[in-house]
Amino acid sequence: MNFLLILLVSALFQFFAPWWVIAIVPFVISLWRPTSSPHSFWIGFLAIALLWLAYGFYLHFVSGGAMSDRIAEIFSLKKGILLLIVTAIVGGLVGGMSGLSGYLARKMA
Repeated sequence: MNFLLILLVSALFQFFAPWWVIAIVPFVISLWRPTSSPHSFWIGFLAIALLWLAYGFYLHFVSGGAMSDRIAEIFSLKKGILLLIVTAIVGGLVGGMSGLSGYLARKMA
């Protein structure tokens, strides 16, 4: 349930808020509805990684790969798909650490 909440609320907020809202949403949801420590990390990680990967693939295929391939060249990556994977991992780490922080803050209180 937390996975879907994080995924949907983050997707909604990404239209109106800056990128770092992905750190607030898993924190608040894990604070509100805590699960176990490793689960809080993995739920936040997977929800945000899936969100950013899906949106990245959407933009990649809409532009015919032109945008992601050009940005990948800046970072010395061979293909734009690798950039999407790296982006999903970075976003997932932010979401996972945020979810874990929410769980630990709830446990501390």
